[in-house]
Amino acid sequence: MSGKYSARNSQGRHVVAKDDPLAISLLKQEHHVFRSLFDEAEEADTQRLTEIARELCMRLSVHMAIEEEILYPALKPILGDDEVNEGIVEHQSGKRIIAELEQLDGTEELFAAKVHVLGEETVHHIDEEDEDMFEDAKSAHSDGKIDLDALGETLRARQAELYDQISSTGETGKTCEAQPDEVERA
Repeated sequence: MSGKYSARNSQGRHVVAKDDPLAISLLKQEHHVFRSLFDEAEEADTQRLTEIARELCMRLSVHMAIEEEILYPALKPILGDDEVNEGIVEHQSGKRIIAELEQLDGTEELFAAKVHVLGEETVHHIDEEDEDMFEDAKSAHSDGKIDLDALGETLRARQAELYDQISSTGETGKTCEAQPDEVERA
C-alpha cells in the first residue's frame, strides 16, 4: 500500500540511487521511513496514532540532530548559508510541534491535527532536501569538494550513539544542534 507521502519514495530524486554517497543514502532512507509513518498516521486509530507519533518524535529528533551537528555545518561552506539556514528554521518549526506532542497522551482533540501538520511540514522539508540540497551536495561530492561517504560514516556513528542514549535513558542527551533562541532572535 502506498499513501500520499510514501508514493514519493519511488519517484525521482527521492529514490535512493545506486550512485548516492553514504550520507545521502542514509538520510534518504530515513526520509522514506518518515513518509511511510506519516501515511500510516493518516489512517490510524487513537492508540496506533499515539505509537506512531512517539516513534516519529524520536526518529525526527535524532535525524534533525545529526543533520544540524554534522551535515549542515559541512555543507554550509559549500552550498552557502541560505539553503542550510532554511533547513534549520524548518527544523525549529518541527521541534516545536514535537515538543507539544511529547506533552500529550494522544487523547487530546488536537493530537491528530498536530501529527498531521508535523507530517505536512516534515514532508515539505525532506522533499526539498532530496530535490535540492542533496543534489547540490552530490555535485560537490563529485567535484571533490566534500567526501559524503566519510561524512555518512560520521552521521551513522552519531545516529547510533543517539539511539543508544535514548534506549538507555529515554533522552538524546546533549546535542550540538542549532539553538532555538538563535532562530527566535533572527
